[in-house]
Amino acid sequence: MYPALWISFVGTVLILVWTPGPSVLLATANSMKYGVRKTTGTILGDLSANLIQIILASAGLATIVISSGELFQVIKWLGVLYLIYMGLRKIISPPDIKFKNETVKSRSFLNLFTEGFLMSAANPKAIVFFAALFPLFINENAPFLPQVTILGITFLVLDGISLLTYAYFATRLKAYLENARKVHLQNRIVGILLILSGIMLSMVKRVND
Repeated sequence: MYPALWISFVGTVLILVWTPGPSVLLATANSMKYGVRKTTGTILGDLSANLIQIILASAGLATIVISSGELFQVIKWLGVLYLIYMGLRKIISPPDIKFKNETVKSRSFLNLFTEGFLMSAANPKAIVFFAALFPLFINENAPFLPQVTILGITFLVLDGISLLTYAYFATRLKAYLENARKVHLQNRIVGILLILSGIMLSMVKRVND
C-alpha cells in the first residue's frame, strides 16, 4: 500500500468518525449514565459489528479484484460518488440528535456490549459504506489482503479513539450535541470536506491511471 493512499484514508476516516452520529450519541449517553468504564462495552460492541461488516465487504471486493480489474475500477468510481453523496447529505440533512430521557438502571458490561453491537449491526448501509470506501485506497496491482487488513485496523483504531474521547468528555459534550445549530454547522463543514476528499481522490486516480 502506498503511504500517500494510507494518509488519505486516515484523513477521510478522521472526518467521518468525528462527526456526531448514532454511535457517538449512544456512547455519550451511556457514559453519562453508567460511566466511561462500562461504556467501553458499548464501544467494543460497535467495533465488533464494524469488524464483521468490514470482513463481509472485503470478501466481496476480493472476488471482484481477482475476477475483473475493470469492474474494480467501476466500484472505485462509485466509491468516489458515494463519498460526494455522503457529503451532500451532511450539508442538506438536518441533525437528529436528541438524547432520550430514560430512568437510569444498572446495566452489565455484556448488556452494553450487546446494545452497541446490535445498533451497529442493524445498519445494513455499513457494508455498503465499507465496500464503497475501501476500494478508493487500494492499489489493485498489490496484494489485496494486506492492504484491506491495514485499512480495517486503521478504521477500527481511529473509530475507537473517537468514541472513547466522546465518552470521556460526555458531560461537556452533551450541551453541544443537543444544540442543533452547532451540529448542523459542523455537518456542513464535514460535508464540504467529504466532497473535497472525493474530488481529490478521483483526481489522484486519474494520475495513477
